[in-house]
Amino acid sequence: MVASREQEHRDKLLKEIAALMGPLVRALRGALRDCAEELRLAQSEANVLLLLAAPGEVTTKELAQRLEMDPANASTLLTRLEGRGLLRREPARADRRKRVVSLTRAGNQTRARLENCVGERRPSFRALSANELIAFRDLLRRVVAEGEVGRHHA
Repeated sequence: MVASREQEHRDKLLKEIAALMGPLVRALRGALRDCAEELRLAQSEANVLLLLAAPGEVTTKELAQRLEMDPANASTLLTRLEGRGLLRREPARADRRKRVVSLTRAGNQTRARLENCVGERRPSFRALSANELIAFRDLLRRVVAEGEVGRHHA
């Protein structure tokens, strides 16, 4: 009986969190779409620039997986960005058969402009203290690391 009440409480909390996250996600998605358009980027191109901001080498295949895109389509997308001088593809150091993707200086500048634009338009977190923001970030990292995000889309 106690476990059942606990599960009901947990289910209620999860539904409330999902309801609260919906408007937040839509606002972030809208800000990204609008900012990408201002920078003359397709949203998929903006997503690539943001993904490549993370440290470490990323192969074309890994990037396609992160974008949930067919590798051939990802390659076409990367070719467009490469043609605009925003990224480069080079053989991986560890395995010369693989190609790694990285931002050029112009790509980093465009990514920074994109991040600043989205940052200006994102939902406000001003009411949260630095410690609350850290706790929020850490919880989001944990959810992402545990594979909760995207699991239901597989």
